[in-house]
Amino acid sequence: MGKIGVISDVHGNIIALRAILKYFDDNGCDEIIHTGDVVDIGPRSRECLELLLSRGDVTLILGNHDRDFALNEYKAQKLSHVPAEHKLQVFGTMDDELRDKVKRFPLYVTRACGRDTLLFTHYALADNPEDGYPFLSIATEPSAQAFDEMFSSSKCDAVFFGHKHEPCDITGDRLYVDVGSVGCYPQPFARGIIIDYDDKAWSYIRVNVPYDMESTRRQMDGVAAGKQLYDFYFLRRTPKEETK
Repeated sequence: MGKIGVISDVHGNIIALRAILKYFDDNGCDEIIHTGDVVDIGPRSRECLELLLSRGDVTLILGNHDRDFALNEYKAQKLSHVPAEHKLQVFGTMDDELRDKVKRFPLYVTRACGRDTLLFTHYALADNPEDGYPFLSIATEPSAQAFDEMFSSSKCDAVFFGHKHEPCDITGDRLYVDVGSVGCYPQPFARGIIIDYDDKAWSYIRVNVPYDMESTRRQMDGVAAGKQLYDFYFLRRTPKEETK
C-alpha cells in the first residue's frame, strides 16, 4: 500500500505550501508530486523552490512559469497577467544553481497504482512545438471531449495536472483530474489530493488545509505588481470587476 500527495501551482505561496506539506506528512504520504509552477506570482518563490528541493520525497514537474525561470525568459507571456517587472524581481532572487535544477524537471512522470498507470504533468503537451513551448493552450471549457483530444497520445488510465488553477474531475477515455492551485485560491485553504493505492486498486480524495492567507496577502505588498497579481490570481478579480 502507498500514498501519494499531489499539489500544483504553488506559485511562491510559502505559507500555503508549508500547510499542505505538513498535512501530507501527518497523513503518511510516501511521495509528493508537484505538477508544475513552483515560482512566479506569489511572494516567496525561492523559499518554495528550496523547500521542495530539500525534501527527498518530492517529484517536481516542469510548469510554464518554471520554464520561464529556467530559460531566463522575463517578458510577459501571451495571455498571462504576470508583467515583466514581476518576473525580473522574482527571478532575480534566485541563482544559476537553482536555475540548473529547474532545467532538469521532467515534463511528466507516471506511477503504477493498482492495475492502472497514472500520468502526472502540468498540462497536455504539444507533439512537435515549433516555438519550443511544450504546452497546449488551456481548454477554457473543460470537457471529456476536449481532454480526450488533448491527451489522445497519452498512454495512461488517469491524468493529474494543473495550470488552470481550477479543480475538475472529468471522465472520458480516461480520468482527468485538475488538481487545482494549492497557492492561488480565493479562500484560506491550501488544496491538494491524496492518492491511496495498493497492488489491486487506487482512489483519491481532495483535501483543503487552512492557512494564514492574510499573511500571504501582506507579503504580496513587497513584490512588483503585487496587488494586481493578488487580485487576479488569488481573489479572481478582473480589472473591470475592481472598478464596479
